[in-house]
Amino acid sequence: MNSVHPPVLIVGAGPVGLVAALTLLQNDISVRIIDKDPHHRIGQRGAGIWPRSLELYNFLDVSEVNGLGKPAPPTCSYKSGTLEPLKDPLAPQMEPTPAIPFHSLKLMGQQLLDVILRRHLEKFSCSVEMGTELRSFEQSDEGVTAILAKNGISETVDTKWIIGADGAKSSFACVVRKQLGLTFLGETREDIRVVTGDIHLKGVGLDRVHSHRFGNFNERGLSLRPTDEVGEDGWQFFLYGNELDLTKIAESEELVFETIASLIPTEITFTKVVWMSDFRANIRMVNKFSEGRVFVAGDAAHVYSPTGGQGLNSGVQDAFNLGWKLALVQKGFADKSLLETYSAERLPVISEMLGVTTSILDKNGCQRQTRESHA
Repeated sequence: MNSVHPPVLIVGAGPVGLVAALTLLQNDISVRIIDKDPHHRIGQRGAGIWPRSLELYNFLDVSEVNGLGKPAPPTCSYKSGTLEPLKDPLAPQMEPTPAIPFHSLKLMGQQLLDVILRRHLEKFSCSVEMGTELRSFEQSDEGVTAILAKNGISETVDTKWIIGADGAKSSFACVVRKQLGLTFLGETREDIRVVTGDIHLKGVGLDRVHSHRFGNFNERGLSLRPTDEVGEDGWQFFLYGNELDLTKIAESEELVFETIASLIPTEITFTKVVWMSDFRANIRMVNKFSEGRVFVAGDAAHVYSPTGGQGLNSGVQDAFNLGWKLALVQKGFADKSLLETYSAERLPVISEMLGVTTSILDKNGCQRQTRESHA
């Protein structure tokens, strides 16, 4: 272990923590980035990357995101019990222009995105320390002292700043936010639950040009999106509906197979579920993004409903906003007061986005109920 510790400790090595690290490294600020999980996470998870985020990755010279990301396929919904489309799934296509080079959504699973970002960190001789957990920290006017643990061995680290990108879930997550005492007000929507994951399957008549939607949201429903990142027979799946026991389904590969087979009116051959999770819509945010020399970003600071696909995108923009400011302050090119603008700028953006995505969630739910009551 180096006797001289980097001035920034980043807790959490998902896209938010990785973007924060890359932004700082490109501005000549060394970092140490840790993650409590012993293994890198797998799965598509939040795959939608919006144009503003594509601009951000391009600025960071991570051109692979736009280059390897795929356009969102048109979605085809079907008449109940058939493979007869309800409507024409064709969607208008836009071409990039010099004025608007990043003009539409691209899809890239988080697993691949993480790999790409880690490779860029390696160019700066920086790698993620997996299986390393932040236990606690104390800060002063001069710096922060953190207690880390790996394989049962504790380590005391002196650093100048901490960025908490350690997520919102599980008892081991959001250590930074909890120790700072930040509020995380909002709601958990028990009426919005989804089992999502990655799966290998083949279906007669099930093309890979479209995403496919069967059933309905309120009773029993399934969405499938083809993704070659998982494999030539790989799909990201979403199961939903009040008639499904989603908690039980999320615990059983066999139940996932049975439920999907019951919703698709064709012959299905299953291979395996790669990854899956039981998801509830959480809508929450912190009261501020920092306290002293410690900051939070991404899911550690805010969580959304899935409508709009904004969670990952807003998180990496948190990281970029903070990263360049922290670099200027650390190098002595800006006063520490610059860091106050991080919270001042991101709070209203996140607050508005929470309102927009929740409004879409409520509106779509009402529209679905209206359509289905008249079906």
